[in-house]
Amino acid sequence: MSSSVQPLDTNQGPQAHQQQQPIDTTNLATIVTEWRRIHDEITQLKQQASEKTKRAKILEAIIMNIMKQQNVGALDLKSSGGRILYNKKEKKSGLNGKVIQKLLTEHLKDETKAAEAVKYLTEHREAVTQEKLAYEKL
Repeated sequence: MSSSVQPLDTNQGPQAHQQQQPIDTTNLATIVTEWRRIHDEITQLKQQASEKTKRAKILEAIIMNIMKQQNVGALDLKSSGGRILYNKKEKKSGLNGKVIQKLLTEHLKDETKAAEAVKYLTEHREAVTQEKLAYEKL
């Protein structure tokens, strides 16, 4: 009897695979080993992506600073046939508890009513249950 792990159909979600296959614990060690290997690869790739993102932000700040100083709205790139555009837009800030409290206090002109409203919002938010595996080194 062979104990090889069948490749997962990655086009379907984990629930679909769970429903298709009966529970088989004979291959559990192999499955866990593959999961750990993939998990470690993902961690390394995320770290590499994070480092590249930091470097890209530094380069972007340098380019943006030069474009602002020289009052340049676009840079034509001969090598790629594209161009870099300098855009400026305003964006709404995030809504966290402190911001909501401040805005409600300003609007209602009553700090206690604002605090009650924030309390109501935080107590009655929809809760979503998530399940996931975590690896812990011993």
